[in-house]
Amino acid sequence: MTIPALVLGCTATGCTNSAAVQWKRRTDPGHTLAVFACDSHAITLDAAAHVHATTCTAPGPSGCTCTPEPIPSGTPVQATPPNLPPGWATPATAPTGAA
Repeated sequence: MTIPALVLGCTATGCTNSAAVQWKRRTDPGHTLAVFACDSHAITLDAAAHVHATTCTAPGPSGCTCTPEPIPSGTPVQATPPNLPPGWATPATAPTGAA
């Protein structure tokens, strides 16, 4: 049995296109929700780097109408890669025979 890949759709009202970009929206303190948009409803790359307010109207006809949270200063936090099972490779390690 083949399971089809999950294709996320644009979250703009009435849009049935596949998602091309995503950004985050604040729902509660300490919690965010992923927002998806097709290329027609996407916000800019710079805007997508920020966490947006729960009231942000993007993706929608009026685009982003909030003042996104500032990007924290300093070096981004780098998570420690998890231990993977034998046969799996971490992003920094190419599988044997890879070109």
